[in-house]
Amino acid sequence: MENNLDKDKIVRIKENAVIIKFLVSDILALLIGHLFFVYNYKFPYCDIYTTLYPELLQSLGSYLSLTIIVSLWIFAFYLAGNYANIARRSGLQIIWPTLSTSFILSLLLFYFLFIISPFHIQEIYLSISLKYFFIVFTLVFSFRMVLITRHYYLLKKGRIGYYGIIIGNNKRVRSVVKEFYERKQRQGYHYVGYIAENEEKGYDLSEYLPCLGQISELEQIMKDVSVDEAIVILNRASHDMVNKTINILRQQNILIKLSVDLNQVIEGTLKKQNLEFLPYITICSNTMPGWQLLLKTIFDFVFSLLGIIMLSPLFIALAIGVKLSSKGSVFYKQIRIGKNSKPFMMYKFRSMYIEAEKDGPALSSANDPRITSFGRHLRKLHLDELPQLFNVILGDMSFVGPRPERKFFIDQILRLAPHYEQLFM
Repeated sequence: MENNLDKDKIVRIKENAVIIKFLVSDILALLIGHLFFVYNYKFPYCDIYTTLYPELLQSLGSYLSLTIIVSLWIFAFYLAGNYANIARRSGLQIIWPTLSTSFILSLLLFYFLFIISPFHIQEIYLSISLKYFFIVFTLVFSFRMVLITRHYYLLKKGRIGYYGIIIGNNKRVRSVVKEFYERKQRQGYHYVGYIAENEEKGYDLSEYLPCLGQISELEQIMKDVSVDEAIVILNRASHDMVNKTINILRQQNILIKLSVDLNQVIEGTLKKQNLEFLPYITICSNTMPGWQLLLKTIFDFVFSLLGIIMLSPLFIALAIGVKLSSKGSVFYKQIRIGKNSKPFMMYKFRSMYIEAEKDGPALSSANDPRITSFGRHLRKLHLDELPQLFNVILGDMSFVGPRPERKFFIDQILRLAPHYEQLFM
C-alpha cells in the first residue's frame, strides 16, 4: 500500500481562524439584535445614552453607545470562556455558556441602565431585561449554530481536520492505523507520522505513515513538527517512560489521547472516550478561564504597584544598607526560567559578596561564607526578594506560583524528576 500522507492531506483547522469567525458572527448578531430591540420596543436608546457624553460627542452618542455595548458583550463572552477550544465544541456544548453569559449580562446592563437613566421607562426592569435577553441570546446562538453546523459538515466530508501524531508502533497501534486508513470517512483527522517505541520488536507502519524517529528523540521531534494532538499507545511502558512522554507533550499545549491501559500512572482529571475501536483518556492543558486570568493579572499588578509605593522608604533604607555593607551594586540580577520555559531577568537586593559564584553555580546554606553580614538579615526576613515586585509588574512572575529556578539546577532536577517540567505551564 502506498504512503497515505499526501493522498489524505486535509486543510488544517486553525483555532485562531475559528475564533475570528465566531467573533465576527457574534458582533453581527449583537448589532442586529440591538437594532431590532430598539426599533421593536421603541426603547429611548438615543435619549438615554447621549446625555452621558460631552457636548462635542453627543451627535455620535448612538454609535458610540452601540460600539461600547457590543464590545462589552464580546468581552463578557471572552471572560466566560465562550471562545476557548471553540473549534472542538458541538452545538450542545455552546448552549450553556451562551445562555448563562447572555442572561447575567442582560440583567446587569438593564439594572445599570435603570440607575443612570434620566428618563422614566414604562416597563418594569425584569420584564424588559428578559425581552432583551431573549433577542440577544436567540440571535447569537443561531449565528453560532450556523458556523458549528458548517464546521462539522466540512469535518465529516474530510475537507478540514486536525493534525496528529501517533506515539508507539506495537500491535494495538497497527490495528488502529490499519482500520483508520481502510475507512472511507476519516472524521477530520490527518496523521503526519508515528514515533517508534521499539524499533527492533515493533511493527513497521511505513506503508501507512512515515516514521519520524524514536521515542528517545521525542522532545526534538515535537519541536520540529506542528500538530494539534498526540495519540499515545505505548506497550506496557514503565511509569517513568509514560511520565516523561506526557510531560514533553504537555509542554506543546496539544491534546493528548492516551491508551486507558496506562491510566493508573496518570494523575488529574481524565475523560474516557474512544479512538476508532480503542478506548483512551484525554489529557487537556489545564489553563485558567479568561476571567480568572484577568483577575489574577489585575491582582498582581495592583498589589505589586501598591507594595512598591508603600515600601519605597524601606527600599531606600535597604539599598543604603547593602551599599555600606560591602562593595558592589545594590541589586543582584540573575536569569531565571519562568512560564513556558521562558528566561527572564530576576531582581533581588544583593546579599552576597561580589564574584560569589566565580567557581560556578552553587546553592547557599545557613553558614555560607559568601553571604554578607547585612545579607544574612535580609535573607532571614526575605527582604532581599522585595525587588521581585518589579518582576511581577513586568509580568515575569506572580504573587502565587512556583519558584522560578535557574536552568543549571533545572537540568539536574529533571534527571531525577521529569514531572518538574509541568511547573512551567
